[in-house]
Amino acid sequence: MEVKYLKGEQGITQNVIQHIDATTDQVFPYLSTTEGIQQWFPQLSFKDQEVGGTVVFNMEDTRQEMEITHYEPNKVVGFTWDKGTVKFVLAEIQGATQITLEEHLPHEFPHIAADFTGWQFHMKSIQQLVEKGSPLDQQNYNFDEVTNEIKNQLDL
Repeated sequence: MEVKYLKGEQGITQNVIQHIDATTDQVFPYLSTTEGIQQWFPQLSFKDQEVGGTVVFNMEDTRQEMEITHYEPNKVVGFTWDKGTVKFVLAEIQGATQITLEEHLPHEFPHIAADFTGWQFHMKSIQQLVEKGSPLDQQNYNFDEVTNEIKNQLDL
């Protein structure tokens, strides 16, 4: 997995590139359907899989509806993410899929490093789910260590 950050006046962008040993038509449903996404991010669900449709984040006492901003089967799915945006871009390379996660958060987003850490975990989890049949176990991931590394790297 390759991770890059870009700090600008409008916020911070995280680009995460993950390679998965499967075709884009095999990978895309894991990013674009409720059944697929809940296997690796159980708090998310989809309503109307199209631009203008809705992704719902539902965790304990928090429910937030986010707008789908990009949707092209087997190529791209993106949505608002609180005050920011998340977009998955897929490219098929020799029968495998390269997923590029593009996440942009404004500077006022309260927990940038923790959010970036979560998406990095999810990108690894998607790969394991598609290739091996089960997502990563959150209990075995050192969120604090990765979050601290991101904070140090980004001067947060």
